[in-house]
Amino acid sequence: MGTIDLSKLTGLSGRIGPIVTYITKGGKQAFRVYVKPNNPRSPKQVEHRAKFALVNRALSPLNNVIKRGYRHDKNAYRTLISKAFREAVTGDYPHFSVDFSKIQIAVGKLQLPADIRLRFDRLSGMATFSWNPHLAWPSQPGSDNDRVHIVYFNTGNPLEVKTFSRGTRADSEASVELSGERQPDITHFWIYFTSHDLQDNSNSIYLACDPPSDANNPTNVTKT
Repeated sequence: MGTIDLSKLTGLSGRIGPIVTYITKGGKQAFRVYVKPNNPRSPKQVEHRAKFALVNRALSPLNNVIKRGYRHDKNAYRTLISKAFREAVTGDYPHFSVDFSKIQIAVGKLQLPADIRLRFDRLSGMATFSWNPHLAWPSQPGSDNDRVHIVYFNTGNPLEVKTFSRGTRADSEASVELSGERQPDITHFWIYFTSHDLQDNSNSIYLACDPPSDANNPTNVTKT
C-alpha cells in the first residue's frame, strides 16, 4: 500500500477521501479531516429555510431591474435579498408572503416628486401616474428633463416584469397600458427617475392598485 506526503502537495482544493484540502487567504495549502455537516430540521431552521426560499423566488424576476436601479452597487441584489428576509416577509409559517412595498428597486440622490399618484382602470388596463413637476428642494439634484421609469410586476406571471420609460419629469404625467389579466391584488408598480445622462437615479417609490370597492367604479387611486 502506497503513501502520499500531503505536505509536498500545493494548489489543491476539494476532498480526497476523508481529507478536505483548501487554499487559505494567505495562499497556503491547508488540510482538515472531513466532518459530515449537521443538518437538523428543527422548527426554527425549517421556518428560516422557507423564508429564504420564498424571498429568493419573489425577487429573482426583479434581478435585472435591481441592477439598473442600483447602477453603482454590484452587490445590490444580494443586499436586497438579506433586507427582504428581515423586513419584507409577513405571516406565519407555512403561510408566508412577501410585502413588495418594502422592496426598493432603485436608489440615488436625484429627488423625487413628493406627491406621485397612481390611477388604475381595470376595464381598460390603463395605469396613469401623475406628479408635481416642481423641484421642491433646490439643494438636491434634479431637472425638468429627468427621465421617468415605471416598473410593472404581476406576481401571477413573474417572467414578464416590464420597465416602461415614459417621458420626463416636466411632463407631470405618464401612462402605460397593460394587457392580459388585471388583478390589483397581485399587480405591483414602482416609479423612479433617472438623470438625462443616465448617471444618477432617484429612490424608487412603490405603488399598489387597491381592489375596487364599487363594481361600478373600476378606477382606483393610490397615493404615496
